[in-house]
Amino acid sequence: MKTVLTFWTFDIVHPGHVYFLQQAKAHGDKLVTIIARDQNVAKFKGKAPLHHEKKRMQDIKDLNIADLVELGHKSDYFLVIKKHKPDVVVLWYDQTYLVEELSKFLYNHGHKTEVITIKAFKPKEHKSSIIKKKMKS
Repeated sequence: MKTVLTFWTFDIVHPGHVYFLQQAKAHGDKLVTIIARDQNVAKFKGKAPLHHEKKRMQDIKDLNIADLVELGHKSDYFLVIKKHKPDVVVLWYDQTYLVEELSKFLYNHGHKTEVITIKAFKPKEHKSSIIKKKMKS
């Protein structure tokens, strides 16, 4: 069984998220999706997510695409890789800040995990920051 792992904020679920998860799932047999913890989102993005981590997790579960959805670790972001031992990690086009650190982690721990980046799906329409701006106006 080929396991695929994704991790992301998933703040406001939109068609881009659905596309991303469907594309990720196509790379294996089991899709594990990790929801970023509120404190980690604030650290990486410089602002808190709009929705609480438990709501974001439930929203992704409700899509019924991922086989397993869980919250990430508060301080060891890559503990999920140690735990689930994925064959593939799928990143979204805007997760460039993770590529170097993730690649280094995989190499240093002897993982043969493939890293794939999914291209954007209508990024001028389906992006949380754009949706948030529309909600404010």
